[in-house]
Amino acid sequence: MTNDLSPQLDCLLEAAKAGLEQATGGGAVCAFTKAGTPVPGIKYHEGRWAALNEVARRYRRDSQDPATAAHEISDAWSADLERLTQRDAGPDWIAYRHGGLDALADLLTFATPTTGS
Repeated sequence: MTNDLSPQLDCLLEAAKAGLEQATGGGAVCAFTKAGTPVPGIKYHEGRWAALNEVARRYRRDSQDPATAAHEISDAWSADLERLTQRDAGPDWIAYRHGGLDALADLLTFATPTTGS
């Protein structure tokens, strides 16, 4: 069993939100992406927020352990990043997934490792 990561999750979510707001200057992300110019810096922060928010939803809605959720989401996001990289997706998509994976790794640094029996 891991330790309760909900306080760290809340803190990282707030930091991700603040990073996104700083990157956009408080503007809507869609306003930047609709302009047609790649904005990987913004998408990185959006990915951080999105991945952590996915963990929070699983924790609050399904009572799933945040560390378990983070591992599962990280696996899915890693696979998606690999797929995007193989098909030469744009820099926004790559940055988005990298941001999410970095945020999940940050959360998992607070997890207490389990010991085998």
